[in-house]
Amino acid sequence: MDADSAFAVDSADEETILVRHCQEAHRYAFFIVSENGRRLLGDGVTIGNNATANDGAVFSAEARAFAEAAARERKLID
Repeated sequence: MDADSAFAVDSADEETILVRHCQEAHRYAFFIVSENGRRLLGDGVTIGNNATANDGAVFSAEARAFAEAAARERKLID
């Protein structure tokens, strides 16, 4: 992934990928699910950082897109 990205992967395994917003430290956990024989990025959970100006939900769409790309790069999803 791009070194200048707003997000970083904290951990990734067969079940979950956890990403962090680098500047505001909001964290996002996305579950990896199997659907019709394919592995997909499922629902996510936002773990906000209350000490920041922005609510964690502000970045949730970007976090999901980053997590999906990172999971695909790691071959965790199809």
